[in-house]
Amino acid sequence: MTTTDEFLHLSAELTGFGVEELSATGLAETYRALVEGADPHALDRLRSAVARTAGHPPDFPDEAVRELARTLVQLWYLGSLPGPPPGQGAPAPAGLPTVVSARAYAEGLVWRTFGARAPGTAAPGHGSWSLPPDTGPRRPTGRPDLPAAGPREPAGAPAGARTGRR
Repeated sequence: MTTTDEFLHLSAELTGFGVEELSATGLAETYRALVEGADPHALDRLRSAVARTAGHPPDFPDEAVRELARTLVQLWYLGSLPGPPPGQGAPAPAGLPTVVSARAYAEGLVWRTFGARAPGTAAPGHGSWSLPPDTGPRRPTGRPDLPAAGPREPAGAPAGARTGRR
């Protein structure tokens, strides 16, 4: 069985975000329980494969472990599973993901990669439509060689203009 701490370190390797950032979402235990529910040994095999090749792309021992890695990345970035939750007998309609929860959607890493919030989860602030879009590249902060992810103020905008806070 994989502990939540081990799960966070594995997830950090797969997503490129730091352990602290992933932990701050409050979803690590939920995601660990979801993926471990189907096959606890597959998560251990994935952890071993990633540990063997730390810092390099993992060499997955089989397709089941590769699919689990894809599922984990989708969970963290989109807050959804590629199909029905493990152990649920009813198949999801073809090609439709299962959103884990409203919080999982709102905390998805995809929004952090370009400094935004999930649509419908936070008001953008009065007059935000009048500001130019923030168009800089966003990178996960789990890698010290890459710039930090997160919202930036548009060029020439007063501090706090994007968030409405000054």
